[in-house]
This record gives sequence, structure tokens and C-alpha cells, in this order.
Amino acid sequence: MANNHLESDGVTESRGAKILFDLRAADVAYKPFPPFSAWKDIAIDSRRWDRYTEQLKAHAQLPTEVLQRAREIAKRAAAWDTGAIENLYETDRGFTFTVAYQIGAWEAELDTKGKDARALFEAQLQAYDYVLDLATRKAPLVEAWIRELHKQLCKGQKTYLVYTEIGPQQQPLPLGEYKHLPNHVLKKDAVVHSYCPVDVTPAEMHRFLQELRSDAFQSAHPVLQSAYAHYVLVAIHPFADGNGRVARALASVYTYRAASVPPLILADNREDYYKTLEGADQRDYSTFADFMLDRCLDAVQLVHESVQSASLPPLSATLNQLRALYMTRGGYSHQEVDAAGYKLLEFAQQELEEVRGKNMVNVQGIQVRVNRQVIDYKVTRPSFRPPVSQGGRKLQIVFATEPPAQAQIERSFTLEIPQDCGVDDDLSICSQTTSEIFGARVNEVVPNPTSALQMRLRVWAERILAHGLQELKEKATQALKQQGY
Repeated sequence: MANNHLESDGVTESRGAKILFDLRAADVAYKPFPPFSAWKDIAIDSRRWDRYTEQLKAHAQLPTEVLQRAREIAKRAAAWDTGAIENLYETDRGFTFTVAYQIGAWEAELDTKGKDARALFEAQLQAYDYVLDLATRKAPLVEAWIRELHKQLCKGQKTYLVYTEIGPQQQPLPLGEYKHLPNHVLKKDAVVHSYCPVDVTPAEMHRFLQELRSDAFQSAHPVLQSAYAHYVLVAIHPFADGNGRVARALASVYTYRAASVPPLILADNREDYYKTLEGADQRDYSTFADFMLDRCLDAVQLVHESVQSASLPPLSATLNQLRALYMTRGGYSHQEVDAAGYKLLEFAQQELEEVRGKNMVNVQGIQVRVNRQVIDYKVTRPSFRPPVSQGGRKLQIVFATEPPAQAQIERSFTLEIPQDCGVDDDLSICSQTTSEIFGARVNEVVPNPTSALQMRLRVWAERILAHGLQELKEKATQALKQQGY
């Protein structure tokens, strides 16, 4: 039975229920990968590379943990999106940022991307650490290391899709082993893209490693090394699945050695990525090399920006600190405390008017007016302040009698707010003529006045009116005497 394996590593493909083609013809059509001599004269824009990498060199004196954190961000972005490129799970620009910077509940959000997303990402992240370890040690590349890289990268993936004569089947993915079945691809235009035949794969991988050890390759620009290693791995397609992931991780060896970053190939780059790879199949190697240069510079710039931001506290922490400036020790915002004070003054006015209404029915020649005003004033107590959100408030009571006993007095009360209001601190209605202060806690006022507060306000209102009327009586009596009554 013929087995035709289709996968999505760097090519377009058709996903039919049953797709067969001539395997022998596909094997014969495979074009051996080019030697590095076909790539060595490709020009890499060294001026751009040097300009950006110099930025990283300028950070060399910073604390090690700052640089490590910035590089970790680039690594996490590359490791997450390497799986998304192959449609193993979905992502978007915002979520890649969240994973890279480990913002908020990113791990919980990770589980929403699919049941295998966490395992796949953890494997990919560990594999990039494996690459970094090799790059740091400057150990030579060997086939066993590449097979181990595949094993580590793909250990979160248990199966892969194989198309057979009886239809598509999920089969166990052989980790760290070269392919046992052909993995040519039938593209959307019905053209077969041939990869290395199964029986030729070991020889091609051996030749590949020889190219990587050649003097010409060893002395090449790191971006060109990265691009060539990536392209050849994909051209051979030595593994049953996961070749794209291995190619992107392998490409990171050379950029890690040169600039401590992996190429930042993101899911957003997918279209240009596949297009330039296909162009390389047509011997347009320079376009793919330019693509890889841009992705390397993306990573360098991301690290640079992350390092610059590292000297500042996290944005969320600064915002929380700013919010704290507007919060009191009782957990209230200053605006909430002000609003509670306004309500208290409103309740006080209502009680004054109700007491006046009940007691001054059919009383001739005497007027009591109650009103609130917005004014500026200073408080006398150091731990208090006037309201700030909508301006200061004054409650004014005017007592007046008509001729011949004509007299008038005023009573003014201002609202004073605790500067750092706790749950047990009092909002205060303060008399401007006496030392009398009426206090109420915030939780007595909002969301609704408590019964105890209303009773206290009634007693206060009756006392204020009684004192005012008493003084009005004395002043009216004196006015009558002055007129000879």
C-alpha cells in the first residue's frame, strides 16, 4: 500500500480526503540541495546588521538579569509562533505579545488555544534553550544533535496526519528519527513538491553537515549561515513532520552565536515566509536571505526596546501606583469620599427643611431659608480638606423676621473631608460660627443613609434650628426695644 504524507512545513498544500500521486516520479523529481558555494556570494546588508547589533553591544554594562529578560522575551515569541506558523494552534499579534512578556493570566489564556497548545509550547521553548546551549558552547553540529532537536521540539505532538489509499490516518510521530515514509506535498496548484526520498535522506543529511562544517560556511555572515541552514533542512525535509520547526530552531544557532537572538519569524510573516522559500526553490536565494535578515533585525530591535523599557517599572505597576494616589486607606477613591460628603450635606438639608416645615406651619412674620452653595474655603483642621472633585460646598441657613421686629441672622456650615479617609473617619459638617461639628462615617452615608444616621441628623437639625431661632428671637426683641415698642 502506497502512503503519501502531506504536511505544512513551509509549503502550501491540498487537504483532500484521499490524495495519491506517483511516488516514484516524485522521488525522481527531487533536486538535491545546493552546496553553500551557490550561496556564498549573496550580499547581506552588513551596515544594517552592524547598526542594530551595536545597540545591543551598548547594553553590555547593564545587569545580566536585564539582558537575559530581554532575550527571553524574543525567545518566547519565536518559540510560541513557530507552532502557530504550522497551524498547530491559533494566535494573533496581541496574544504573542502576552506570551512573550508573560502578561497577566497568560497561562490560563494559553489553555484556550487548544488542548495541546501548552504541551507544544513548553516543548518548543525547551528546544530553543537546547539550541542556545549549543550556540553558547560553540559545539560543532552533528546529525545526532539535529535528531535530538527534532525530538525535543516535537515531543508535545503525539501523532501526525498521513494520507493513504484508504484515507487520512493519524499515526504516531517518530521523534528524533528520519522519515520512514515519503513526505512529498501536493500543492494547491496540483503540482507535486518533491522532498528528499526516504532512502536518500541519510546521505543528504550527511552532505548537509559537511557543508555546515566547510570553511566557506564557517566564515560567512551569521545571517547567511542562518538562512542557508534553514533552507537546506526544509529542502531535505528529513523528518515525518515538524521540519519547519526544526529549520527555524536550527537557524537560531547562528544568530544566537552572533547576537544572542533567534530569528523572529512570526505567524504574521507566514505569507512572505512561504513565498521566499518557494522563491529559493527557484534559485532566488537572496530574497530568502533578505527575509531572514529582516527577521533577525526584528529580534535585535525587540531585545533593544525591551532593555530600554527594563529600567522603568512595569506599566501596570505604575498605573496601580497612580491609582493609589487617588485612593484612601479605607479603600475609597477621593471622588467617592467627596460624593459621600455631598450626600451627607444633602441629607442634612433635607432634615433641616423637614423640621422647618413641620414646626413653622402658619407661623407669621418669620422665615427660615435653607440652601446649598458652591464656594471656595479653607478648612481649619490639618487632617481635613474641602471636596476637590466638584468644588467646596456650604450649607447656609437664613433666619429672618419682618417689621416691626425686623432682624436676620445666618448660620453657615461647610463640608470637610478626611485627607486619607479610613472606614472609621468622619465626614464633617462644620459650623462657621461655633465649634460644633456633625460627623458621619462614609459607610453610614453610602449607598444609603443608615437609620442611625437619619436619627442623628434629625436631632442635629432640630438643635440647629432651635439655636438659630433662639438667637433670632433675642435680636428681634432688641430691635423692637430700639423702636420703642
